[in-house]
Amino acid sequence: MKKLIVLLLALCIMPVYAIDIHVATNGSDSNDGTKSKPLLTIKAAQAKLRASGLLGKEACKIIIHEGVYRLITPLQITTADSGNEKYPVVYAAAKNENVVITGAQLITSKWEEFKDGIYRTNVGDLNAIDQLFVDQKRQHMARYPNFNAGFIPTDGDPSVRGKKAGTVPFSGAAPDAWDAKKAAEWKDPTGAILNGMHRGLWGSQHYFVTGKDAKGELVYEGGWQNNRSAPPHKGYRMIENVFEELDVPGEWYHNTKDGWLYYMPEAHVNLNDTKIEAVLQIKHLIEIYGTHKLPVAEMVIRKSGNAQKETVVKNYETTKAVKNVRVTGIHFTGTKRTLRETIEPLLRSDWCVYRGGAIHMRGTENILIDHCSFKELGGNAVFVDSYSRNIQIKENLFKNNGSTDVNFVGAFSAVRDPSFSFHHLPPALDEIDTTIGPKSEDYPADCIVENNLMMLCGRFEKQASGINLSMSSRITLRHNTISHTPRAAINVCDGTWGGHIIEWNDCFETVLETHDHGAFNSWGRDRYWFRAGPSGPDLKDKNGKPMISNYIEKYPNAPLWDAYQTTIIRNNRMQCDHGWDIDLDDGSTNYEIYNNISLSGGIKTREGYHRVVTNNVILGRGYTCNVPYPKPTQDVFERNILWGSPIYRSSNPTLWGGTRNFNFAHNPDSKKVVPAYGAQQQTQDDAESLYGNVLFKESKLKNGDFTVSNKSEALKLGFKNFPMSGFGVTSNELKCLAMKPKILSPKEVASNVFVKKKMKGLFGAKFKTLNTEAELSATGMFQKYGVLLVSVPKNSKLAKMGFKVDDVVIELNSDKIKEEQTFIKNMKSLTGGKHTVKVWRHQSPITFSFTK
Repeated sequence: MKKLIVLLLALCIMPVYAIDIHVATNGSDSNDGTKSKPLLTIKAAQAKLRASGLLGKEACKIIIHEGVYRLITPLQITTADSGNEKYPVVYAAAKNENVVITGAQLITSKWEEFKDGIYRTNVGDLNAIDQLFVDQKRQHMARYPNFNAGFIPTDGDPSVRGKKAGTVPFSGAAPDAWDAKKAAEWKDPTGAILNGMHRGLWGSQHYFVTGKDAKGELVYEGGWQNNRSAPPHKGYRMIENVFEELDVPGEWYHNTKDGWLYYMPEAHVNLNDTKIEAVLQIKHLIEIYGTHKLPVAEMVIRKSGNAQKETVVKNYETTKAVKNVRVTGIHFTGTKRTLRETIEPLLRSDWCVYRGGAIHMRGTENILIDHCSFKELGGNAVFVDSYSRNIQIKENLFKNNGSTDVNFVGAFSAVRDPSFSFHHLPPALDEIDTTIGPKSEDYPADCIVENNLMMLCGRFEKQASGINLSMSSRITLRHNTISHTPRAAINVCDGTWGGHIIEWNDCFETVLETHDHGAFNSWGRDRYWFRAGPSGPDLKDKNGKPMISNYIEKYPNAPLWDAYQTTIIRNNRMQCDHGWDIDLDDGSTNYEIYNNISLSGGIKTREGYHRVVTNNVILGRGYTCNVPYPKPTQDVFERNILWGSPIYRSSNPTLWGGTRNFNFAHNPDSKKVVPAYGAQQQTQDDAESLYGNVLFKESKLKNGDFTVSNKSEALKLGFKNFPMSGFGVTSNELKCLAMKPKILSPKEVASNVFVKKKMKGLFGAKFKTLNTEAELSATGMFQKYGVLLVSVPKNSKLAKMGFKVDDVVIELNSDKIKEEQTFIKNMKSLTGGKHTVKVWRHQSPITFSFTK
């Protein structure tokens, strides 16, 4: 009797799939779907599940057997395919079998030799090919410069002609890539794609050639992929999809007019015996869409930062969600690039996105994506859109994808008083919506991205990251390893609506092809936000009072209207190549940052409120507080260990509105511990902070262990040792594939003496050459150039000429003003009459004139 009871209990506990439907590449959709008689397509299996009447009543599973499943249209999972919490519907690869879902189609037509090592095959009226794979390896559209060419100087000028990236963007770039002289070599470049970096290396911008004009110049449209759109970088440019540039093995060109596909193989490759796949126009592989209100509401966004007069977007209002679906063990590849479709501005952040991905979810609850891989995709991998709850993305591999690996993006209709440009101002005090939180439920919330390995995202689009959050709430990012990214590893576009937990992630080799960003990056240009510069807020009322002060006085909790839940960043290891390891940019508000290791770039908090930064180990670039809001801001920087130089980066750190104290500046050569005189003199703060040898355990440093000895004076300040391992992925399979960051001791150590640099003065103003990264970031300049006006009193002679504080003077009467001595010389030599000045003001070029 006891054995019978045990058996019955076991049967209750074990997951017994009431209906298993099998799919195999040798199956038939006329079969019954058993293991011995599988179906051919996943769509047929889905229809069979629907017809069974067992969805949500019994355990239902589609078992997909080894092979490649080629889709012409996406698999659509709707509310008719939902399970329930007890019986989720599972789409799974068979155990230990390799299952690939791809949008790539086989090229089976016969190849013939063309000329000069180029072969061709006629694919008829096939849609334009967007990606080509030969033996599962991505090939390159015919391009200039060639892939892996590095930077190609032009006209004897070796400079990159602008801000320099650490890694050459697009794996090859040249200043003359778009020039008429180069275009003269091309008979008909219509259909070519111009890939260029943003002038400030804030991502990429892409343009689409429609022909040539009478002068031989290329005619094109585009550039809308960045919400801080600007002229393209003058050096980092590449053009592709040009027949005449097909000149090295691995390049291809598809002529859609006559149907010929051209390709140059390696010498030993026989194309007629080789697997060749072409991605046409499919952008999604699986669409999981709930039902929504009809008609779909449209919003017309005018004059956003993407340089378009109008951008029309859709706001989906979910009426019924797809629930309880799991996708597991499947390899996804082969989708179209979405360069043209990346146009939708994400509020006032720098990002534009395409709402879609290999898996696109909208109107969903309790969806699990696990043990899958996403490789060589043209655009985004996973996109969680609008109303979404309890989405779990776990133990997946993401590699070599064209844009962002995982996006969580809400609907604009959920945002109160949304704005879409850096230059847009908040609504007037008597008009602004003061209600806390979102306006509707159409946004992702209570989701988790855990134990994923993400490498080499942004192969095509450079405003891309491992994970991107916008208009979302309570998203947990845990134990992910994210590396080798063109921009951030983790990006948060806005403060709406916070509550995120970011912990145990390992992010390194980030911001490789761009600049002025972070391994973790955020913006908070929310309802309350006003622009600011090195001296404080830009906009003031008629009495000279900052406009934001009027808002804060009337509504003290205004910064928390949107960022009403605290975002926590803890126990991460972060490293950035060309920016900050943790970068809380414009307006970022309501953050707690503790127990993190910052490996090289330091931490930055630009203007904002309620940022508490404590108990971190910060190597390299120290703490940047370069743009202030009026005091108090409720910011705290305490009980941190800093090793590098300088301790603080700011044009005027005394303007910062928070408190700094109990920090320890480490110098391994110090013989004794003393007060941090240098920091105290620089900030008029840090009363109890110390300087000296913090007593790291030397034998452990090379392994990235920054635990301090029990004898360390830092412990008396309140610093607490925290775990120095366990970052990144935890599964053994992904650990074997993951790389590790380099652990390097800082080359420079901060002095304990602060030497205040004397400012140059002229006509009642104070100024200096713009020559630091903090000033570059604070002003939004694209390179270290010009003269920063630090003080311009209202009645000074310079003010009466039209100059303002925080201006960067870059030209005077068409003469370049590179540094302060040139400015002084040119101003002193002015003759009577009208003079023209070009300055960088409020992150835009401004020209004005004055009469002497």
